Amino acid sequence: MNPLHFRPIRGALGIAAGVLAVLFAYFGIWQWGFCRIEVPPGYSLLLRYRGPWPFGTVRQAPEGTLVQTDASGRPLQVGVLETMPGPGRHFYSPLEYETELVKDQIIPPGKIGILFAKFGKSLPPGTLLVDEPGYHGIRRQVLTPGRYRINKYAYDLTTVDVDACVESKTRLKRREGDPTLIPPGYVGVVTNKTDDPRTQQTQGIQKRVLQPGIYFLNPEEKRVDVISVGYTETTLMVETDRRAAGESVSDENRPRGDRLGKTTSRDPVYVPGKGIEFPSNDGFLIHLDFTTIWGITPLQAPDVVRRFGTLKDVEEKVVLPQIGSICRLHGSKQGAVDLLVGDTREAFQDETAEELQTVLESKGLSLLFGLTRHIYVPAQVREPIQRAKIADELTKTREQEQLTAKAQADLTEAKAKVTLEERRTRAETEKMVAEATAEGEKKAKEIDANTERLKAEIDAKTAAIEAQSTKVLGEAEAKRVGLTREAEAERFRLYVEALGNPEAYNRYVFAEGLPDDLRLGVFYAGPGTFWTDLKGFEQALLGKIASESPGMKSPAALPSLRGK
Repeated sequence: MNPLHFRPIRGALGIAAGVLAVLFAYFGIWQWGFCRIEVPPGYSLLLRYRGPWPFGTVRQAPEGTLVQTDASGRPLQVGVLETMPGPGRHFYSPLEYETELVKDQIIPPGKIGILFAKFGKSLPPGTLLVDEPGYHGIRRQVLTPGRYRINKYAYDLTTVDVDACVESKTRLKRREGDPTLIPPGYVGVVTNKTDDPRTQQTQGIQKRVLQPGIYFLNPEEKRVDVISVGYTETTLMVETDRRAAGESVSDENRPRGDRLGKTTSRDPVYVPGKGIEFPSNDGFLIHLDFTTIWGITPLQAPDVVRRFGTLKDVEEKVVLPQIGSICRLHGSKQGAVDLLVGDTREAFQDETAEELQTVLESKGLSLLFGLTRHIYVPAQVREPIQRAKIADELTKTREQEQLTAKAQADLTEAKAKVTLEERRTRAETEKMVAEATAEGEKKAKEIDANTERLKAEIDAKTAAIEAQSTKVLGEAEAKRVGLTREAEAERFRLYVEALGNPEAYNRYVFAEGLPDDLRLGVFYAGPGTFWTDLKGFEQALLGKIASESPGMKSPAALPSLRGK
């Protein structure tokens, strides 16, 4: 073959080998060896575009912005890209891109993330939070617990507690990692720091409260007052100044104050500002203990927060001052004695409770009840009343003891009557039982005698009937035997008469006694001859007997003896 024919083939093979070498160098060495980037789990890849290489130029991204890209994701400017590829294998030319492995941001349970966008347009006037991409500022939407890829050139991430939005005065103690914002028994009163165009909520306290549960709220957007709903107990109680009275402060078993019903020769010294203190209309200084159960409902909570603040503020600014004011106002209208006894004390209790309920309802609060617990009256007023009461009680006790003694005597007499009646009833019962038993035994004996008599009469009649029966049966039997024998004799007579004479009858009886299967034939051939045949023996015998016995009937006329 001409060697010139191999030149094109060699050229094509050389070109193919060159192409393969280039492809191997590009993909095998360049792409796999220099451009390949392995991103492990939990990391992402931050990209900075340097520009096209080796030819072409693009302009730099403006300061404070990220690189713009085309529809396919190709960068159009030099700078940092917003997109961050996740774990896996990626290929980026080191001549065009700067790469950096960035660890993912983790928001643990009980925390939330607040994003601050470093780039974008300025917010419109009066707007504090960012609702759409492309604006510079704090994002309204918070990041809930989880894993996130955060571009540190584009955003600043701040991690705060889930209850960071709760007002510090109403913040409750939480366990670490607990996502519950509003615990059971509480509601959240929300105060918007800015308007929310998405939900049409305006700035200020919202009428709708948050029920117990988990909420992820932006503390830059909302403030929450956690308010206990239900009833709360508030008490104003008088305390005794033990040092001024000369008592031991360490003696905890001593009473805290003088109570109604405890007689003492002198009044204790009370601690100023404890309990309720007021003068009566007759000039005596009165001290009072008062307890009230009040509370708020979820519907009342927003108005309470708007007007007063926290529950502690409500108690200090509303409940305690109103209790003291109402009790002093109504107490000063009463005399010291009126506050101790009778219907006036109960009227004082009802008046204070009703007015307190009216005042609290006007302020958006609920009252369960108000109770006047103890009233401390000076000894010079209390002791005479107590002595009179004690004397009156002693009189009533004596009267009651007399009534009790009389009732005891009546009870003893009644018991004796019961015992007597019981014995009389038992004796009458025993008598009636004995009479009933004797009458019963008498009737039983009479019945037994009548029974024996009737039995004897029946036995006599039975014996007579049996004797008559025996007689009739005997006569019948005798008659039967006589008739039977007469019939037998008549039958024999007829046989003898039929056979002619008794000797012929005897012969006939002999013939009848022969076996049934025996057959004798007797033929009479005249005098001097006698030969037999088994057949017809009976008839032959009868014929012979008839011939020898004059006047005998023929054998056919004789009755058969078989079966007789």
